[in-house]
Amino acid sequence: MNADAHPTPADRITNWDYEADVVIAGYGIAGAAAAVEAASAGADVLVLERTGGWGGAAAMAGGFIYLGGGTALQQACGFDDSVDNMAAFLNVAKGPGADENRIADYCAGSVAHFDWLVQCGVPFKPVFWGRRLGPWSDRGNASRERIGMVAPRLRSA
Repeated sequence: MNADAHPTPADRITNWDYEADVVIAGYGIAGAAAAVEAASAGADVLVLERTGGWGGAAAMAGGFIYLGGGTALQQACGFDDSVDNMAAFLNVAKGPGADENRIADYCAGSVAHFDWLVQCGVPFKPVFWGRRLGPWSDRGNASRERIGMVAPRLRSA
C-alpha cells in the first residue's frame, strides 16, 4: 500500500462516481453469483474487482470449480456420485484440519449449485476429460465443471 494513501472520512464525501442498490466486492464465482441473484431480484448491481478481469479462486484454478454429488453432467458422463461420497473425498483431499461442517454444507448444495448455473445459461459439455486436470486424486474429472463469465454490471429486466 502506498504510504501517501489515506482514507477519506465519510462526512467529507460530497458525491459518488457510481451508485447502485447492491455493490459487490470481488468478481470471482461468489461475486458473480451474488450479482446475478441481486439483479434477478430487481437490484441495480455494481461489481468491483481489483484485478484486470474476473478473478477469484475459480480463475486461479483455470476456470474450474468443484461440483459433484450427482450432477446431471456427472450422470451424463456415466459417473454415479453422491453427496456423502463427495464429502468423504473432500475431507480426505483437504487433509488434517479439514472443516467437515463447511465441506458437508458445500456438498449438500453442490447439485443445486450446478443446476442454478445451468439455469443461468452456463453451458456444460457432457464429455469426460480422461486426463488429470490438477492435483486431485482419481475421483473423476467430470466433477470439475467449467464456468463462464457473467457481465460485471447487471440491471434487472
